[in-house]
Amino acid sequence: MTERLGISGRIARQFQDNELTPLLALAALLVGLFAVMITPREEEPQIDVTFANVFVPFPGAGSVEVENLVSIPMEQVLAEIENVEHVYSVSRPGMAVLTIQFE
Repeated sequence: MTERLGISGRIARQFQDNELTPLLALAALLVGLFAVMITPREEEPQIDVTFANVFVPFPGAGSVEVENLVSIPMEQVLAEIENVEHVYSVSRPGMAVLTIQFE
């Protein structure tokens, strides 16, 4: 029974039948280990986080109630914080999600 192989099957067959495949795999492993060894690392890298998410649960409230009673007032209060560039909000039934973007 002969199999009709696609392009990926023919390439895989070539690698399976070739004697250089184990050597290529070993070389790739060694290059990967070398890359891990020479990659610079910091014990405590400084990461600037310019966004914050605020989740406000409001069980039983509809999305319009959440928007009027939670999202809009919180947007106004959070926008007054120093270095706040923009405040985004999403109102869902029972939940408000606010995203604050800092400068």
